[in-house]
Amino acid sequence: MWLSIWIEWEFDEVFKINWAVSSAMQLSLIDIALLIQNRAKENSPYLTWTLRRSINTDFTRIQQWTVVVWSPVRYARVREFSNNLHPRTTFYLKRWYTDNKTEIMNIMKNNLSKELNN
Repeated sequence: MWLSIWIEWEFDEVFKINWAVSSAMQLSLIDIALLIQNRAKENSPYLTWTLRRSINTDFTRIQQWTVVVWSPVRYARVREFSNNLHPRTTFYLKRWYTDNKTEIMNIMKNNLSKELNN
């Protein structure tokens, strides 16, 4: 049982946009996924560091506008929702948007401006 978060764009809507914009969105998707991965590692429980080291990003479906931030550790899901030893580390993956809202918007804005100005 894995813990994962899927980040997707609307596939059909993206193809209606011109190539430069869709390229910028794909770059943004990669940057956002890496940001989420790194923040999840920072926010995760760290008693043995196993969970923190196990958080990965899967880019194999990037052509379908989907990336997955996940952990194969068996207890990752339990630590996401309850942690008596480190209560402030709960929801280390679920907080991905609220903790990073401004940075996500900046990533999108920067990548779009770079692609459209070239």
